[in-house]
Amino acid sequence: MKNFFRAAKICLAATAVVCLAACGTPENAENTTQTGTTPAEYATAALQSLEEASSYKGAVNVVSNMQGSNDSTEVTVSQIKEPFCMQITETLNAAGGQSYSTQRYLEAEDTNVNLFMNYNNQWTEMSLEKDAALDSVQIYDVRENMITLLQHTSGWQETARENKQVTLQGTLPAADVYAVVEGGKLLQLAGMSGIAENYYEGVADVPVTFVFKEDTGEAVSCHMDLGNALQTVTNNVLKELQADSAGITVQEYGVTMDISDLNGVQSIEIPTEAQGAINYEQEITSMNESDAA
Repeated sequence: MKNFFRAAKICLAATAVVCLAACGTPENAENTTQTGTTPAEYATAALQSLEEASSYKGAVNVVSNMQGSNDSTEVTVSQIKEPFCMQITETLNAAGGQSYSTQRYLEAEDTNVNLFMNYNNQWTEMSLEKDAALDSVQIYDVRENMITLLQHTSGWQETARENKQVTLQGTLPAADVYAVVEGGKLLQLAGMSGIAENYYEGVADVPVTFVFKEDTGEAVSCHMDLGNALQTVTNNVLKELQADSAGITVQEYGVTMDISDLNGVQSIEIPTEAQGAINYEQEITSMNESDAA
């Protein structure tokens, strides 16, 4: 990946020299970074490295301020693509200073996924179909959500370059907001996931900020300001319910995702104490069998 990215920069530099000699300053000079690599090429390199990654570490931070209730959710993630295994540690910092933490471990077993969850020091276990399991944790899948965001964002412009990192800003067009936001379940923490596309009617373009490694183009982090999108969706849902939307105001809803250690996660160990988790499915089955007897 690094060799590919460096080769691309050499070709671009050579092309720039020819153009300068023949025509003077290129018309698209403002869209070229200081290294001679265009912002769009950084996005392409990042997309390729994410698609090829077999594992990663990530973080998700969601800041929500609705009706003066200022909450934040901080999540750390580790994932191995095949065989699928995922670790999620989530901390909700609620208004009033209260804090709640949840641990989840997902592990593939045949065609299903075993989900172990620790909430309030109590471990539970259940088995889910793989698609259902992945859907339940989609908001935390940094790699997949970054891929979708990069595929739909355009109009990249460089805004900063420091500490061997490049910061670019782009635009997620209104027509693609539903695919990215609902596809990534990014409004889940506001209770607005799993809804139809018509509730996104009237949504505006969304500004996107991405940070990339300067030398390889690998993604480092991204940020989406989804406050206006959440307000629009909320208003449309309340309108459908014939409820008053004037009383619900979204001051802020921002999603930040970080990613690192691509291909570097070799194993994810499920805690020993999770092996004694309560399996409600088995208990219900056992109760039904007892009743039938």
